[in-house]
Amino acid sequence: MKPAAKVVLSSVAATSAMTFFSYMVSDQKNKNFREPELLADFFESVDVKEKISLPSGWVTHYLIGAGFAAGYKLFLKFENKKATFRNGLFYGAIAGLTGILSWQMLFQNQHGIHKTNKKGFYAQLIIAHIIFGLTLAAIEKPDLENNVD
Repeated sequence: MKPAAKVVLSSVAATSAMTFFSYMVSDQKNKNFREPELLADFFESVDVKEKISLPSGWVTHYLIGAGFAAGYKLFLKFENKKATFRNGLFYGAIAGLTGILSWQMLFQNQHGIHKTNKKGFYAQLIIAHIIFGLTLAAIEKPDLENNVD
């Protein structure tokens, strides 16, 4: 598979996996930790029309996922590493911390409009991004179970 196609495939799969997790946690906790919906709320707070805010939230979420997937590919290339469980876990944790910083900036710019339980959201966001990183690693290296180091 061509590298660009693999990045697209891995970004869609990893973003979908983490989003599925976020939706599950949202349902279990009865809180809105759904990234595309939170992005839609942000878009509405800056005067994007309601009918396009949710599609914009989904597109933005997947574009950010594509950027993180490309970052993982570059990390592997420039560090001369192969995809492993360990570096997928590490990359996911770093992506989660980056996500927390990004969401914190978005929430601050909403001028108190949003009432998200930030502590719960950030905790699930770390786990969601670890799922993201592990999914990237699994797609990059299909025989990941033989490459745990």
